[in-house]
Amino acid sequence: MRMALNLAKKGLGKTSPNPMVGAVIVKNKKIAGKGFHKKYGRPHAEVDALGKAGRKAYGATLYVNLEPCCFYGKTPPCTEAIIKSGIKKVVCATYDPNSKVRGKGIKKLMEKKIEVKMGILEKEAKKLNEVYFKFIRHKLPFVNLLLNLSLDGKIVSPRRSSGSFEFQRFLKKLNTEVDGVLVDSNEAKNLIWFFKREKGKPRLFIVDKQKKDVINLLHNLAKDNILSLLVRGGKEILTPLLKNKLVDKIYLFFTFEIFGKGEQPFGELGVFQVSDSVYLEGIRVKKLSDGFLLSGYPVGRR
Repeated sequence: MRMALNLAKKGLGKTSPNPMVGAVIVKNKKIAGKGFHKKYGRPHAEVDALGKAGRKAYGATLYVNLEPCCFYGKTPPCTEAIIKSGIKKVVCATYDPNSKVRGKGIKKLMEKKIEVKMGILEKEAKKLNEVYFKFIRHKLPFVNLLLNLSLDGKIVSPRRSSGSFEFQRFLKKLNTEVDGVLVDSNEAKNLIWFFKREKGKPRLFIVDKQKKDVINLLHNLAKDNILSLLVRGGKEILTPLLKNKLVDKIYLFFTFEIFGKGEQPFGELGVFQVSDSVYLEGIRVKKLSDGFLLSGYPVGRR
């Protein structure tokens, strides 16, 4: 299953609006075939692995990190391919939250006398597809906030913080992993140069600083198949997102500088005592050449 998860990761940034899926076929304790979903519209992981296994798939065990689909979309149902191949057992990490699939894919396999085992590395599987799970369940994009800050918490302009090669590489990678980048008009002036220089970027959305209805904005982006969103800007756009608990992950890049004066990243969040504060869990810290990157998940009030 860990191999299936690692294979699935190869599709990061390429499969949206589909989830990332990897599949491994094992027969007589040997790998008969393996595959992953390479790009939206391309064969799914199970079909990819079955194609490589060929006749060896008959009587074998299939490991997959997400419940096989059972409906016609861009591609035929994976359940049909699995049944036709003669696979005798399917080991699956977690159910697909999509109402078109949820439980139905597993049911179809069991109806054909295929043994099914669920829940292997389920936590890791859900974490891998956290964007997909959020979108399917809440019909909202997975929102990432990215802030460039001085050591004393003041916003650093993108141009000023762009000197770090390591940060640029991280930013480029992050941009390829999301469906869209949302910025306010001021931030857009600083970022347009970056988008013009780079090819294959996600879609850029510019929002007026006075726009208050962020929930409606996110719903509209979701309708446009924007599953993941990177947000950059000032407190006018960042504050309502955080205050309304619409932020899923935060990236903070701190430079080794102290400004004293400058723009604060957030406005009034309704915090009147420590117990009201927004805090982060699952924190990771990485030192870069001219700063450090901290990331975590906001979990609301204590």
